Amino acid sequence: MAENHHTIKAVLYPNLLKNNAGTFKAQIITEQTKGIKDICQSFCSKPGTGVNPDAMEYHVRLFLEEMGELLSNGFAINTGYFAATASIRGSFNSKHDTFDKEKHAVTYKFTQGSVLRKKAAETEAEILHISGTRYGIECVLDHHTGSENNLLTPSNALKITGVNLKLVGSHSDVGVYFINETTGERTKVPATDVITNENARLMIVIPDLQPGSYRLEYVTQYAGKGTPLLEPRSSTFVPTLQVT
Repeated sequence: MAENHHTIKAVLYPNLLKNNAGTFKAQIITEQTKGIKDICQSFCSKPGTGVNPDAMEYHVRLFLEEMGELLSNGFAINTGYFAATASIRGSFNSKHDTFDKEKHAVTYKFTQGSVLRKKAAETEAEILHISGTRYGIECVLDHHTGSENNLLTPSNALKITGVNLKLVGSHSDVGVYFINETTGERTKVPATDVITNENARLMIVIPDLQPGSYRLEYVTQYAGKGTPLLEPRSSTFVPTLQVT
């Protein structure tokens, strides 16, 4: 039987980590985000499946709801595609301390399972050699979950690294935005929620976003050294970010 090889697209960005000068990191170009309904419709559109997409979606949602119930009751999950378990964030002052929602939080950690590891081994990357720019976002890190270029946790810190990111200029458009992929609504981060504003790094507080898929954009008149640009320039982060 022939092996099924898959290909994803990626672009290269300079590696900003210490002791890695002159090297590059690959960043996947994320395609349109697919939800449960989209996945079910994608499967059922294939010839010969004979499955109703609405019925499939119904049973998938039942499965996920039951999985959530089991996780919240302390069970570990292993589907083969992923493993999941609950964990507690925050420290305790003594062995007699109790759980405090102001200091502690229950979170769910997901790790890749054997089936997806096999899929990954069968997947190759096509590096698109797009002409580089002298500015742009290269990586975002959600401090609450530790997720890189993926999850967003509203009301928590987000670290943004890249080139020539500094927010400079008097134009009203200057700032950081989250753009809802479904509605197109643009949510601007208040200036008071920009914690760090540097050339290679921004630190912001994520707004109170509703669950969904978002594009991250920043607008600035920063031109490096010298006089700010007359008109603002913008750059949008390639991967789609998720609020769950």
